Amino acid sequence: MMLGSVIIAVLCFATISAQDNDEHLLVRNMRASENCYGEYGCFTTAAPFGGTLQRPFFMLPDRPGVIGTTFFLYTRETRKTRTEIGRYTTLGTWNATKPTKIFIHGFLDGSNRPWWVDMKNAILAAEDVNVIMTDWSKGNGFPYEKASTNTQVVGAEIALLVKYMIEEHGAKAADFHIIGHSLGGQTAGYAGERIPGLGRITGLDPAGPYFEKTGPKVRLDSTDALFVDVIHTDGSHNLLLGLGSLERMGHVDFFPNGGLNQPSCPKTSGKIINLILQLGQMDVQGFIETSLCSHFSAVSFFTDTIRNQCPYVGYSCPNYEAFNSGKCSLACDGNEHQCNRMGYWTSPTDGKGDLYLKTQDANAFPFCIYHYQVTLQSGSDYVQTRGKVTVTLIGTLETVNVVFDDDETTFKRDSVQTRFIPLTTDIGEVTAVDIQFQKTTNWISSILYSASWKFTKATVMNADQQHSRIFCSNELDVGSGSAVRFSSC
Repeated sequence: MMLGSVIIAVLCFATISAQDNDEHLLVRNMRASENCYGEYGCFTTAAPFGGTLQRPFFMLPDRPGVIGTTFFLYTRETRKTRTEIGRYTTLGTWNATKPTKIFIHGFLDGSNRPWWVDMKNAILAAEDVNVIMTDWSKGNGFPYEKASTNTQVVGAEIALLVKYMIEEHGAKAADFHIIGHSLGGQTAGYAGERIPGLGRITGLDPAGPYFEKTGPKVRLDSTDALFVDVIHTDGSHNLLLGLGSLERMGHVDFFPNGGLNQPSCPKTSGKIINLILQLGQMDVQGFIETSLCSHFSAVSFFTDTIRNQCPYVGYSCPNYEAFNSGKCSLACDGNEHQCNRMGYWTSPTDGKGDLYLKTQDANAFPFCIYHYQVTLQSGSDYVQTRGKVTVTLIGTLETVNVVFDDDETTFKRDSVQTRFIPLTTDIGEVTAVDIQFQKTTNWISSILYSASWKFTKATVMNADQQHSRIFCSNELDVGSGSAVRFSSC
C-alpha cells in the first residue's frame, strides 16, 4: 500500500509539472479558505499558497493533532536510546549550553530510517551536541499536495519548541541548526521564518514539486536563518521524475555533479523501470535506494562530510558544463572566485552563491572527489598538432594516469589549455609530471599536423588545498608515442 502511494504521488508530480508548463492553464477562481489553530497560527489557501500555476489545488493543512508531530532527543550519553520530548512533557537530558541539531524527514520518510540514524551517530561522534529528530510520519503521506501543506504546521510546531527552549531555558537561537531533506527542507524554512536569529538551516535537496517558482514566502530561502546552505542532487524537471529543484534557496547552494541525476543513479527511464519492478515486490527500501537514489544522495553526501576528512569543496562557475570542462578557475580569492566546503562543515563566512563539485558514484564510499586542474603551455616551435595527451601525476602517496585530451583535440602554437582532473584518491603532493603525446593517425593528420609537440611547462593545481606547482622539462619536444618527464621549476 505504501509503495503504491509513492508511485501514484510520483506520477502526480509529473502531472502538476505538466500543468505548470501549460501557459494556457486557467486556475479556477475559487474562494480562498483559512483555518486557525491557536498558537500555531492561521493557514490559508490564498495565493501564493494555493490557486496559482505552481499550486493549482486548494488544500489546507491538517490539524496539529492529526499530523502528530513528535520530537526525539539523542545526546552522546543517550545516543542509542531516544527520549520523546515536548513543551508540555519533558526535555529529558537536553542541554541549553550545547548546540542543537534538529532533523526533519520528508515525504513518506520517517525519523527511524537508517540514513537518519547514521547521520545522528556521525554528528554525535564529531561533536558534543543535542540531536532532535522530528517525526511527522502521520502527516507526510499521500496525497503529496496535503503533505506539502502540512509542512507549514510542522514548521510552526518546531518553532514553538525552539522558542520555548530559548525563552524558558536560556538557549540561544544562533545555536540551533535545522537539517531537512525533501519536504523537510521546506519545513525548515517555515520554522526558520518564525524564529528570529535562527543560526542555520541546511536544505538537503529541498522538495521541488509545489514549491519551485513559488517565491520566498512559500519555499525555503536565505532569510529563514542567519545562514542557509542547500545541497541540490535531483533537480531534473518533474516530468523527468526529479523530486528536488535547481532553484537557488540559500546563501550558498551546492550542485554536486550538476545537481541533476547523480552518478550511477537511474535516470528517467531507469526510474520508471524501478517503479514497476518494486511495485511488484512491494519493496519500499529498494524503491528509495534506486528510484529515489539521486534525491537521497544529498543525505548520503551530507553524512559523509561529517566523518570524512576529504573536504568536499565547491567552486563558483556559471554552470556545471563550464566547471566540468575546466573553463572556470578553481582559485579561491573570496571575490570573483568563490569556494566553500559542502556539507556539515560549510562555513558561513566563506564562498557564497552557486558552487559546483564532483563526487564519486552513489554506490561508492566515500563519495568524495579530489579536484585538480592541469594547465599545459605549448611552445612556438610548431604550428599545430592533433592527438591524445596523457598526463601522469607522480605524488608522494600515489601515481595516477589521466587523459588530458582525446585525439580530437588540436594544440596550437603558444596556446594554453586547462583541464579539470577529478581524482578518486589522495595522491599527496605532486612532485613530478610525465606527459605522453600520441598523434592522431590518419592521412589528413600526416599532412596538417606535426608529429611532435613542444610543451614548455605544466602547472598542477590541487584545488582543494589551493596549492599550485609549475613543472618544466629540458626536452626539446614530445614525439608521438613517447613521454617526457617534467620536474619542478
